[in-house]
Amino acid sequence: MAIGGLISNRNFGSLIGSGLLCVLPWLTMAVFANVGGWIADTLVSRGLSITAVRKIMQSIGFLGPAFFLTQLSHVRTPAMAVLCMACSQGSDAFSQSGLYSNHQDIGPRYAGVLLGLSNTAGVLAGVFGTAATGYILQRGSWADVFYIVIDFSWAYIKKK
Repeated sequence: MAIGGLISNRNFGSLIGSGLLCVLPWLTMAVFANVGGWIADTLVSRGLSITAVRKIMQSIGFLGPAFFLTQLSHVRTPAMAVLCMACSQGSDAFSQSGLYSNHQDIGPRYAGVLLGLSNTAGVLAGVFGTAATGYILQRGSWADVFYIVIDFSWAYIKKK
């Protein structure tokens, strides 16, 4: 069953109920962005290098959502779907302590320009990735999409 089918009025009783549960992952992200920032600042103040802290935050911000989103294919109840989405968004918020603050580290004077360029690259990847996913799904399945992502990731890792 699709996530949209799990999070619907018939499962939560009302439009307000389903609306509140749909906003829960985003509220979780707002809270955990601050928690991640506090943890990053604490680690730096205790002597851990800024580079190590950025890498730790990025790892949590990438691996956490990857884990929780893969669990979505196994959930059968709306509450568990919302929980997985909230945990995914919450762990994703840790990347803000790694990515967005990194522009200030690289070039404080040009941090805004650097952020704009990196966001543009991310948006373009999202546009082309969405189009490619649609093309693959017309001819195959979600498993094919994930296998291609794994293949690209593995090729990148082996290259390094």
